[in-house]
Amino acid sequence: MQEYTREELGAELAALRTVFDEVRVVDPRLQMCLDETTLEPAGPADPVPRLNAAGRAWKPIMADDGGFVFYQAVVAQGRPCVLAMGYDLPGALPDNEREANALLRILNQYREELRRDYVTGVYNRAFLDGAYRTRVAEAARSGKPVSVVAARVNEYSAVLRDEGNAAADRCLNAAAGILQLAAGMDKIENSVVRLEDGVFLIVAVGTPAAAMEAEVRRALEDSRRCFSLSLSRRGVFTVQLGSADWAETGSWELMLALAEQRLANG
Repeated sequence: MQEYTREELGAELAALRTVFDEVRVVDPRLQMCLDETTLEPAGPADPVPRLNAAGRAWKPIMADDGGFVFYQAVVAQGRPCVLAMGYDLPGALPDNEREANALLRILNQYREELRRDYVTGVYNRAFLDGAYRTRVAEAARSGKPVSVVAARVNEYSAVLRDEGNAAADRCLNAAAGILQLAAGMDKIENSVVRLEDGVFLIVAVGTPAAAMEAEVRRALEDSRRCFSLSLSRRGVFTVQLGSADWAETGSWELMLALAEQRLANG
């Protein structure tokens, strides 16, 4: 693993910035970007993927523009950290650059798969943390209502324990379908995200929390909420809700924490 003094690190970063569009020093344990001069935490960073034996990794950029982030483990002034080097692909390419356009198509498909929960097909936490929350913050700053509704499938843990993974996945799929209908599948400003286990999050831009939660409750009441336990048995699930508005907290983290608190206390 390459070791640097602060001065050597500064020279290395300057050289890397002649090649990459963005270079950051990251503490993977804290998930924080580090100040290049002091190596003190300077702001949140995207999670670092698992590094290989050589201390390297890469992943596609989750935002709409194509690109990659390359990671390299280093030691700076005795502190283990990671260099995160981003390279943005051009948004438009000439028609005759067939190989480049093919690469962009593959990247777009790969990026879309990485955004999705493999069980339900809704968005996953990686997409929420890596790209979507930035859009939400921009919308809030522009004056649009921003809200979240946290939804817990109450029976998920029991179904998983007593009936197995397949039945639990069918339970989640049934719940995800109802939540997507409630959020409005034609409204690109609303997204359904699976957080963990039986918990989902609906992020709404332009709709206050009370209105979004009421819409979800109506959708749940109007649906059968059934799923298959086996070929001959069916189960029914219930959903607990908790919601919050950006205007109540002024930040993404506090808004989400407030919604999760109301979900737990509901």
